[in-house]
Amino acid sequence: MSRVLNKYLTRIHKWAGLVLSLQIIFWFGSGFFMTLFPIDQVRGQHLVEKQVFSLTDTDLIPIEIAMTAYDGALTGARLANIAGRPAYILLGDNGTIMLDARTGLNWDGVGHSDVRQVALSTYRGEGKLLDIRQLDIAPKDYRGPLPVWQAKFDDAAKTRLYLDPDTAEVRSVRTRLWRVFDLAWKFHIMDVTGDDNFNSWWLRLASGAALLFALSGVGLLWFRIVARPRRRRPRLV
Repeated sequence: MSRVLNKYLTRIHKWAGLVLSLQIIFWFGSGFFMTLFPIDQVRGQHLVEKQVFSLTDTDLIPIEIAMTAYDGALTGARLANIAGRPAYILLGDNGTIMLDARTGLNWDGVGHSDVRQVALSTYRGEGKLLDIRQLDIAPKDYRGPLPVWQAKFDDAAKTRLYLDPDTAEVRSVRTRLWRVFDLAWKFHIMDVTGDDNFNSWWLRLASGAALLFALSGVGLLWFRIVARPRRRRPRLV
């Protein structure tokens, strides 16, 4: 009986170890790949240059004065770059309003031409603008709020800029390197779908294999140390 049990434990240990070794290869391989590139390069920060305005600029009205234009309880205010121009964004119980930071007048919002101008002025790559459109369904490489403007460029990096529909601010930059890096990260954390699903078959298989590998290893160790019959030493006459 003990020999049969030892035989099955050995098989379980080998097959569980095989499954577990594949997952370890994914861990080490994806981890090694992710160490090869600086995170700023992965995020495409070198491909965009954002224009920033300061509250100390002399041609802007003081933010304290702009805040008095809000009708209601104000919860937040910030200076933003909207289509290359400074604007105050005021948030409160009556929603969000935008004011021209130079004139104090209400902002009329941004359109297709404004978003196009921002995409062209902030992009620092060597490609040309292929297409710009507003999306209501998130593509695979974007996980921010919707809707969003997408600007496509024909450079070698396959750059995509995602811009805010209200302010035309660049929310995120996506490149081919980012997409490969994101795939490697999904393999690394065992979430290939990117849905933060902790009940996936892959995770269950890997965790189950790890448990079987550990338990069968303990069983084999017990057989080797405790249950294995010991040879009797011949008595000296």
